[in-house]
This record gives sequence, C-alpha cells and structure tokens, in this order.
Amino acid sequence: MPVPEADFYAFGDHSEASFQNGQVWAAYDEEDGMPRYYALIQKVLSTHPFKVKLAYLKVEDCSDFRASNWISNGYSKTCGNFMVGASKNTDQLNTFSHIVAWEKGPGGIIRIFPRIGDIWALYQNWSPDWNMFTHDDTIYKYELVLIIGRYNPSKGISVMPIVKVPGFVSVFKPLVDPTKRKMIPKEEMLRFSHQVPFHVLTGNEAKNSPKGCYELDPGSTPKELLQVVPQPDGVK
Repeated sequence: MPVPEADFYAFGDHSEASFQNGQVWAAYDEEDGMPRYYALIQKVLSTHPFKVKLAYLKVEDCSDFRASNWISNGYSKTCGNFMVGASKNTDQLNTFSHIVAWEKGPGGIIRIFPRIGDIWALYQNWSPDWNMFTHDDTIYKYELVLIIGRYNPSKGISVMPIVKVPGFVSVFKPLVDPTKRKMIPKEEMLRFSHQVPFHVLTGNEAKNSPKGCYELDPGSTPKELLQVVPQPDGVK
C-alpha cells in the first residue's frame, strides 16, 4: 500500500543481511496493510537473491485471554501464545516490517507480548463481541500507546497514550499527564492491534526535528493518523 515518507528517518530499508535463523519478523496483512502476521525465520537460504525458509505463527484460539470467538471470526491475534505453522519459502523482502521480540514457552509455544518502551496501536472501539458483521468503521479506528509496564497475567499491562506533534507526518510524543496512563487488563489484550516501529529523534536530523519525540514508521501507522496536524497560530 502506498504510504507517505517519514519526515526524518528512513524506515523500511532493512537489507537482506538483516535476516537470521531463529528471528521472528512481523509481516503485513491483507486487511489494512498493518504488520499483524508473524513469521519465524527457520533458515536463510540466500541473501543475493533474497530467499528464506519460514513458518508463519498460528493460533487456534484465544483462551489465554478468555475470548474464544476472536479467531473464528477472522481477526488476528498479535500477542500471547503462538505455535509454529507449516514451512514455506519466500523471496518477497517487502513483505516484512520489523523484528519481533519473543520468548520460548513450554511445548514449542512462542510467546509475544508488548514490552516496556514499545509503541503499539490499540483498537479504539474494541469489544470481545466483534464478529464477521462488525463494520470496518468500527474496527479500523486506533489510538497509539507507549508501553510503560511489563505484562502481568493478573493485572494486565500499563500504557500511556502518545499524541501527534503538529506539522509532521508521523512524529508523536507521550502525554506528560500521569492521570492519562491506563491499564489494559488481561481480558482486553486482544485490543492490541500491532506493534509500530519508531525512531527516537535526536534533534540532529534537521533544524526542525523535535528532540526526544518518536518518529513512527508510516508503513505501520494507521493511515488516518498520518494526517499532518497544522501548527498552532504563530508557531513556525
């Protein structure tokens, strides 16, 4: 899908040499082009030309989050427990978005959870009652959050919303109001749509780069959040 370029950082230019055996990469889906699929790189067959043997991660249910109909209704699970699916070869480098951190669980389980410092997109209107008839206007509305706590099965995970910096395509900053932090309980972990790669701006990229802010990968940022917000009057 065509996306605008970021203002400062070059995203999506990972090379063939970036791929190594045992990595898990996020790959773009066919819904709205966000990186909701996961692929385990089983073997790098060639770098020039690019070719790898991989296995997409699969889930049979969402019993770890108590929402059993999510998968059967066609939605993607992006955190929790996964199993390794069937192997296949691919030479499509642009299928992949970014490397995903994962942990090995019992019985061949692969565990993927948001980690402190990550940025994720949340479904704004998420409900465990979504089904195959839920309208796109309800599904594809997002908010972006910074992960500020570790996942705890009994409590959930703590997040802080991030907000758009005016004048830029995909630059955001965290809210400084501590009352805005919130806990996503275990029962709502399917609210997490996908992880969004980002670059912390140093202020040296250009004269107008806002130091310490997050520039997000436009290819993994929901398109409605890529609209440039005008600068307030009097600000250049």
